[in-house]
Amino acid sequence: MKKTRMIFIAIAMILVISSSCDKSSDTTCDGMGTLSVKNTSLNTVQRLMIDGVNYGSLDPGTSKDAKLAPGTHSWQLIGISGGQGCSVASVIIVTCQTSSYECSAK
Repeated sequence: MKKTRMIFIAIAMILVISSSCDKSSDTTCDGMGTLSVKNTSLNTVQRLMIDGVNYGSLDPGTSKDAKLAPGTHSWQLIGISGGQGCSVASVIIVTCQTSSYECSAK
């Protein structure tokens, strides 16, 4: 009887700890992840495309963060001021994590 009670208490403690961790991560990131892209080129303004959607432009030396649902996404920087961009790349977005990338097209 005493051994069964100890096992029950241990399982209950594990469940409480697990559920409190899950709740805190859901409230801080809303179940989303972040893609952070920096334009490290010297002169080229870049357009950030994620899954075929325009997320705006990045001047040289600037970065942009995009909140995305977890899963695989494609992104690309396209030169819009006469310079080149960077090839399409794939990224796996993980809940509550940031994936950071740089593009230094000439």
